Amino acid sequence: MSMTMQGVTTQVAGNCGFSPFPVDGRRGDLLREYTAFLDGGLPWGAWSDADGFMTFVSGLPLAVNLACQVGHGSVRIAAMGFEEGPPSRSQMEEMKGFVAAAMIAGAYGMSSGLTYAPASLAETAELVELAKVVGKYGGFYSTHLRNEAITLVEALGEALRIGSDADVPVQVSHHKAMGRANWHKVATTLEMVDQAVVLGQDVTLDQYPYTASSTGLVALLPAWSLSGGIDQVVRRLSTPAEREKIRNQIVLQSPADLMGGLREFAPDEVVLADGPSSLERYIGMTLTEVAAARQELPVDTVLDLITETRGEVLTVVHGQSEENIQKIMKHGRSMIASDGWTLSPTAGGRPHPRSYGTFSRVLGSYVREEHVLRLEEAVRKMTSLPARRLGFRDRGLIREGHAADLVLFDPASVSDRATFEDPHQLSVGVQMVVVNGVVVVEGGVDTGAAPGRVLRKKVGAARG
Repeated sequence: MSMTMQGVTTQVAGNCGFSPFPVDGRRGDLLREYTAFLDGGLPWGAWSDADGFMTFVSGLPLAVNLACQVGHGSVRIAAMGFEEGPPSRSQMEEMKGFVAAAMIAGAYGMSSGLTYAPASLAETAELVELAKVVGKYGGFYSTHLRNEAITLVEALGEALRIGSDADVPVQVSHHKAMGRANWHKVATTLEMVDQAVVLGQDVTLDQYPYTASSTGLVALLPAWSLSGGIDQVVRRLSTPAEREKIRNQIVLQSPADLMGGLREFAPDEVVLADGPSSLERYIGMTLTEVAAARQELPVDTVLDLITETRGEVLTVVHGQSEENIQKIMKHGRSMIASDGWTLSPTAGGRPHPRSYGTFSRVLGSYVREEHVLRLEEAVRKMTSLPARRLGFRDRGLIREGHAADLVLFDPASVSDRATFEDPHQLSVGVQMVVVNGVVVVEGGVDTGAAPGRVLRKKVGAARG
């Protein structure tokens, strides 16, 4: 409901390296824990590969269409678990096989989340080899960069290099610069994109119109400490010597560690958004505030909460620049994407408002009020541009012969209502949404119709 009420007709899943496939029988538990914060009550065991997952979802009532990517992190877990180091030759061949199977089943591309273990353990060469497989089937490579702060420029350079070496289009997911000291780097990254395009690369960006991101609390841990999955994380945090090593690394924030991918520890900017019922009293509080309530230091709060909840804590992380949001939004190769998921107003917690307001916020705030974009350009960034990236030939435009995915909204009233303090608020101003010719929103009210389909990329013989 949170998506349809802001005019969404198709969602793209499997972002940032997380997909519920492939599932290897030996490591299924690791994958389930890896994707737990995105789970939504999935019936694990009902599929093992991309084709099985898409078939399963096709049997569910869907209000909107769904397109899938295969997650590099999930592929690595299936072949290697949380093993450190580069894959062996046999492991690499197994990973290539998983990616090829997903593409043949109809995935549109491969995503990576290089700030998250075990994907953070992968070297560039590994990603190039897997992206080459994606390219053979006409797909694209999307990526949550290895770092969005101190080494943002270098991380984007890696993404462009992967696309160039693999000869595959690149989609930079939710482009941003985290931390005031890094805000100026966006000017450089946008120039890098422009230069890559001049040299013949197919590169596009997406963004959400908020100055905060959202991720799991475990993202604050150093990558090495995540090896082996959540069981091993909890074991390490319960072992005094290893806990102290992890604690010191987070507190010291050494330049070498930050350059290597360790996240900046800014407890005043990290807000607890959701978690088990035992954390209900802390939801909406910063780590600093939670630590004060527990009478401990913020770093100890992080380690204790991860241990107590087995890492099932979602956070909202502030630290972006409004100026950069507008700068990225104006870029000709940027598109709008929520990086969120469908939610119900009855859901608990304080999730990021992007799941409720991304598209209506752009139309209301950035088009009507701030004049950052013209209405026509904003619509292009939400429709035909992402449709072109996905390779849709019959969606994204109003044209005879195209699928009837249509949205009727009032430019004078369309607006987001969701806030960080009160996120479970549906957008207003979207009068009608039609998916595959069936009305799912009428008069600003959800009709309960479920005409959505799982969209599968049609592939011919592999190239190369």
